[in-house]
Amino acid sequence: TSAGNRRKALSILKCLRDTHLDFPGTPITNYILKTLMLYECEKHCNDYEWEDNCIGDRIIGVLLQLVSCLQCRRCAHYFLPQLDLLRGKPHHLLDQSSKMAWNLVRQLMLNARALETL
Repeated sequence: TSAGNRRKALSILKCLRDTHLDFPGTPITNYILKTLMLYECEKHCNDYEWEDNCIGDRIIGVLLQLVSCLQCRRCAHYFLPQLDLLRGKPHHLLDQSSKMAWNLVRQLMLNARALETL
Protein backbone atom coordinates (compact mmCIF):
# COMPACT_ATOMS: atom_id res chain seq x y z
CA THR A 1 0.00 0.00 0.00
CA SER A 2 1.06 3.59 -0.46
CA ALA A 3 0.75 4.27 3.30
CA GLY A 4 3.00 1.29 3.92
CA ASN A 5 5.50 2.64 1.42
CA ARG A 6 5.48 6.02 3.14
CA ARG A 7 6.36 4.25 6.40
CA LYS A 8 8.97 2.19 4.56
CA ALA A 9 10.56 5.35 3.13
CA LEU A 10 10.77 6.89 6.61
CA SER A 11 12.34 3.70 7.99
CA ILE A 12 14.93 3.74 5.20
CA LEU A 13 15.66 7.43 5.88
CA LYS A 14 16.17 6.71 9.59
CA CYS A 15 18.50 3.84 8.72
CA LEU A 16 20.47 6.06 6.30
CA ARG A 17 20.69 8.70 9.01
CA ASP A 18 22.02 6.20 11.54
CA THR A 19 24.58 4.73 9.14
CA HIS A 20 25.69 7.76 7.09
CA LEU A 21 24.68 11.01 8.80
CA ASP A 22 25.29 10.33 12.48
CA PHE A 23 28.16 11.94 14.37
CA PRO A 24 28.47 13.58 17.80
CA GLY A 25 26.33 16.71 17.84
CA THR A 26 24.62 15.99 14.52
CA PRO A 27 21.71 18.36 13.91
CA ILE A 28 19.95 15.70 11.80
CA THR A 29 17.41 14.16 14.14
CA ASN A 30 14.75 11.59 13.33
CA TYR A 31 12.22 14.35 14.10
CA ILE A 32 13.65 16.51 11.31
CA LEU A 33 13.42 13.53 8.94
CA LYS A 34 9.77 13.00 9.95
CA THR A 35 9.09 16.69 9.35
CA LEU A 36 10.68 16.63 5.89
CA MET A 37 8.78 13.42 5.15
CA LEU A 38 5.50 15.25 5.87
CA TYR A 39 6.49 17.95 3.38
CA GLU A 40 7.34 15.24 0.82
CA CYS A 41 3.94 13.58 1.39
CA GLU A 42 2.25 16.93 0.80
CA LYS A 43 4.27 17.50 -2.38
CA HIS A 44 3.53 13.98 -3.66
CA CYS A 45 -0.01 13.34 -2.45
CA ASN A 46 -1.04 10.77 -5.08
CA ASP A 47 -0.79 7.10 -4.15
CA TYR A 48 0.93 6.20 -7.44
CA GLU A 49 3.81 8.51 -6.45
CA TRP A 50 4.52 6.17 -3.53
CA GLU A 51 4.54 2.87 -5.39
CA ASP A 52 7.56 0.59 -4.98
CA ASN A 53 9.31 1.94 -8.06
CA CYS A 54 9.06 5.53 -6.71
CA ILE A 55 10.39 5.07 -3.17
CA GLY A 56 13.97 5.87 -4.20
CA ASP A 57 12.82 9.14 -5.76
CA ARG A 58 10.87 10.08 -2.62
CA ILE A 59 13.91 9.34 -0.41
CA ILE A 60 16.11 11.46 -2.66
CA GLY A 61 13.47 14.21 -2.47
CA VAL A 62 13.57 14.23 1.33
CA LEU A 63 17.38 14.21 1.36
CA LEU A 64 17.50 17.12 -1.11
CA GLN A 65 15.12 19.04 1.18
CA LEU A 66 17.45 18.20 4.06
CA VAL A 67 20.49 19.57 2.22
CA SER A 68 18.56 22.74 1.39
CA CYS A 69 17.46 23.21 5.01
CA LEU A 70 20.99 22.67 6.32
CA GLN A 71 22.45 25.12 3.80
CA CYS A 72 19.77 27.75 4.56
CA ARG A 73 20.19 26.99 8.28
CA ARG A 74 16.42 26.71 8.68
CA CYS A 75 13.95 23.82 8.88
CA ALA A 76 10.37 24.89 9.52
CA HIS A 77 8.27 22.70 11.81
CA TYR A 78 5.45 21.16 9.75
CA PHE A 79 2.57 22.19 12.03
CA LEU A 80 4.15 25.35 13.48
CA PRO A 81 6.05 26.84 10.51
CA GLN A 82 7.32 29.79 12.54
CA LEU A 83 9.28 27.29 14.67
CA ASP A 84 12.77 26.59 13.26
CA LEU A 85 13.98 23.08 14.12
CA LEU A 86 17.60 24.07 13.40
CA ARG A 87 17.58 27.21 15.55
CA GLY A 88 20.66 27.52 17.72
CA LYS A 89 22.58 24.71 16.01
CA PRO A 90 26.25 25.58 15.41
CA HIS A 91 26.89 26.58 11.80
CA HIS A 92 29.92 24.30 11.44
CA LEU A 93 27.76 21.28 12.35
CA LEU A 94 25.09 22.35 9.85
CA ASP A 95 27.78 22.70 7.16
CA GLN A 96 29.31 19.32 8.00
CA SER A 97 25.88 17.66 7.93
CA SER A 98 25.03 19.35 4.64
CA LYS A 99 28.17 17.94 3.00
CA MET A 100 27.47 14.45 4.37
CA ALA A 101 23.84 14.55 3.23
CA TRP A 102 24.84 15.81 -0.22
CA ASN A 103 27.40 13.00 -0.60
CA LEU A 104 24.68 10.50 0.29
CA VAL A 105 22.23 12.05 -2.22
CA ARG A 106 24.90 11.91 -4.95
CA GLN A 107 25.49 8.20 -4.29
CA LEU A 108 21.77 7.52 -4.51
CA MET A 109 21.32 9.56 -7.70
CA LEU A 110 24.36 8.15 -9.51
CA ASN A 111 23.77 4.50 -8.65
CA ALA A 112 20.29 3.11 -9.23
CA ARG A 113 21.03 0.19 -6.89
CA ALA A 114 22.68 2.27 -4.17
CA LEU A 115 19.84 1.72 -1.70
CA GLU A 116 20.59 -2.01 -1.78
CA THR A 117 24.25 -1.49 -0.91
CA LEU A 118 24.28 1.47 1.50
